Amino acid sequence: MKKLKIAMAQIETKLGDVQGNKEKIIDAIYKARESGAKILITPELSTLGFGSGDIYLDKVNENLEALEEIKQVAGEAGIIGVVGFVDQDERGFFYNAAAIIEDGEIIGKYHKVQLVNYRLFDEKRYFKPGSHLPVFKTKYANLGVLICEDVWFPEPSRGLTFRGAEILIVLSASPYDRGKNLLWKDFLRERVRDNILPAVFVNQSGIQDGVTYWGGSMAFSASGKLIKELPLLEETFDTVEIDLDESKRLRRRDIRVREVRREILEELLDAYEDMNL
Repeated sequence: MKKLKIAMAQIETKLGDVQGNKEKIIDAIYKARESGAKILITPELSTLGFGSGDIYLDKVNENLEALEEIKQVAGEAGIIGVVGFVDQDERGFFYNAAAIIEDGEIIGKYHKVQLVNYRLFDEKRYFKPGSHLPVFKTKYANLGVLICEDVWFPEPSRGLTFRGAEILIVLSASPYDRGKNLLWKDFLRERVRDNILPAVFVNQSGIQDGVTYWGGSMAFSASGKLIKELPLLEETFDTVEIDLDESKRLRRRDIRVREVRREILEELLDAYEDMNL
């Protein structure tokens, strides 16, 4: 049985407080090392903080400098990090992103594909959406990374499954609303069961600019069983053990991944192109 111990850093980040956020992430790296975890996950945009406002335009460089220090500490601690940050490409576009850090180097980046533009959110004003679904091969597992709203659509997790992900990792900064944690639990379980993959979801906690982030980070086995649930609202750190071989065992009897028909996928694309909404 191939087990993987993952650390979940449900931290309370502050918008624009790059130095304070960096220290919390580094503290979580040390806790992950002490716990024996191999991988650490932080919330969405954890270096710069989640919110809205032109602070994204002003503090991107500071956030990138903080990430350099974080990757150095993670390398020294022997931890693989999946860290939420604001990325910038060579043309100057910003992305809501996750950095995958191994051996003190950024081995890959994921850019959120489903940006949010309703209620409290104005992501399309600041960020360019990603358009790729890479799987990151690390020494412990092939990681499929998603960010928050990506989970509300079935296609991203399906694409990662087809590309050989062994686990879904979800970074989030989801504000509180009545029943929000239950809704997220349903969505995560659906993605897990559809793809027969384990998933670990790490959400921001605390209050920022009058907005409450509910925490409640969760982990699911490949069968859809909830195996870890962190407290609501409060900042906390915990670990979970994931059985990476369970997917293989379940897929021997379940054909939904190995017998997907290309013709049906192409039919789906044709239907999308014909859709008139």
